[in-house]
Formats: sequence, structure tokens, C-alpha cells
Amino acid sequence: MTKTLVVAIVLAMQTSSPMFRFEADGFWLNLHHFLYVLSRAQARTADSKRTAVLAAPGDQDEGLKRLSEEERKVWADAVTFYMNGPGKMDATFDPPLIDITNAMRVPPQASSSALKIDPALRATLESAAPIYRRVWWPRQQQANNARVRELARQLEEYGEKVRAYLTRAYKLDWPSGGLMVNVSGYANWAGAYSTPRGNLIVISSLDPQVKGYLGLESIFHEAMHQWDDAMIARLSRLSKENQTAPPRPGITHALIWYTSAAAIKSVIPNHVGYAESLDMWKTEPIVNFKAGIDTYWKPYLDGKLTLDEALIGVLKSQP
Repeated sequence: MTKTLVVAIVLAMQTSSPMFRFEADGFWLNLHHFLYVLSRAQARTADSKRTAVLAAPGDQDEGLKRLSEEERKVWADAVTFYMNGPGKMDATFDPPLIDITNAMRVPPQASSSALKIDPALRATLESAAPIYRRVWWPRQQQANNARVRELARQLEEYGEKVRAYLTRAYKLDWPSGGLMVNVSGYANWAGAYSTPRGNLIVISSLDPQVKGYLGLESIFHEAMHQWDDAMIARLSRLSKENQTAPPRPGITHALIWYTSAAAIKSVIPNHVGYAESLDMWKTEPIVNFKAGIDTYWKPYLDGKLTLDEALIGVLKSQP
């Protein structure tokens, strides 16, 4: 296998554009995420105890055994730098950190000079890079490649049907150029995330909660966030036309949780959706929309209501 593994999954579509492309060898992006989750563990943030990142400190401790005292200090300084800087921000919602993460998406062979970031951050990454490359990167890169192979097999068998289900449900098109998924040993507390800026999608290769078909659900889930603005616009219009309460925060995410799981279940009937498997439908904010989704959105997915009828029902059902 070559060092650079960029896998394009080209499915039976009317164009030759890929549905997803995967970058599994993003060295700087992987280093960035590893330091990020370690810095939040060091700061004892609440999300550092989540399953997706819980193993990171143990992985670090195993690697530290292979380092000299000088190297341990360099590494500790890098984690502390992140704790006092990027680690204070949310990977999904804070624009400065999103900009940093997007800047890490350079070709795998690129040197640190290709990173358009703050000089102090670049210097920190440069000092930590040789240590990471020797100690932690081989395992994380291997896990990345394995995750891509798994997703590639799943997409080859089910991807076109799942994509068709989602585009039909949302009445929106898949981007003609496909979507890039960056695979990283660690990502954030959720194990996968996406942002509207730069179409950034990241999925962890080490999070046990996004293995198997939950991983397939996760990449489609994150891809569906590309439609958030269009769905909010539609919901806002319908709420005004039908004099309902405006869409509450979290409504589009609840629809994504439900619809992405339903799409996978349409091809794998015994699939248990991510939100269902973690009992998330009883938690804020998506619990606020569950009754309306069951009553109106599910019949729409089953072909018994129109899209607008379903969304008006969900809006009216908001507590």
C-alpha cells in the first residue's frame, strides 16, 4: 500500500463524480486532532470522558514510554499549548478552530510550511511532528486505512441506494463533485463531525462507536449537514405561511439523526441507528422533536405525506 491513500468511491451514477472521497493519510490533520483531544483531557473538560476520545490519554501514555526526557518535555509542551489555545474551542462551532483544521488539509507529503496558520502554532506542530510520526502515527494511519477499506466496501454495496433515499427525502441534490471525508485517529468527542465552512467532514478511525454500519450512517449523517441552510429556509417559510412557532434550535439535527438512520435501515433492516443505540432520543434538544417526527416525518418517509405536510406537522408539534 502506498503512503498516500486517497480512495475515491465511484458508484453507479449518471455522472463520473464520486459520492465520497477519503483522505486517510493527512499527517498534519491527524496530529492536530490528537493534540486537540489530549489537551481537552488534560484540561478535564466534560467531553473528554466521552467514548470517542476516552482512550486517547492511554494511547499517549503508552507512547511516552518510548520517549527520552527531552522528547517528553517537547510533547508535553505541545499538549499544553493546545490546552491554552485551540483546545479551548469547539471543533464544530468555533470559526477560529474550524479555520485551523481546514488549514491542516494539505497533501500528505506537504511540509509544515504549507500550513497557513499562526507561527506559534506552526512551531508547536513542527516540534511535535517527529515524535508523533515515529510513535503514534503508524498505528493511527493503519487504523485510518482500515476504516476507509471498511467504508469503501459498504458504499460499494449500499451507497447509491442510501444516497438516493436521502436526496429523495430532502428533495435536494448531492454535490456533483462529491464530498471529501478526512479520516483521523481521533476527531472530537462525537467521533465524527462536520462544519458548514469548507465542507469539512472528519470521522475517527479509532472510535468504536462509529465502526461497522454506524460508520456508514455517520458519514451520510455528516454529509446531510450540507443541506442545513436549505432546510432551515424551508422550515422558516412554512412556519410563517402556517403561523406556527419558528423552528427551534436542533430541529434540523433531529431530522438528520432520524433520516440517516432510516436510510441505512432501508438497506439493512436490522440496523440500529446511532441516536437510538445511545438512547439519545431522550436527551435535549432532539427529544423536543421526537413526537412530531414519529407522527409526521415517518409517514412522509413511508410515502404517505408530502414534504411540506410533514414539516408543518413537525413544526406544530414543537413543545
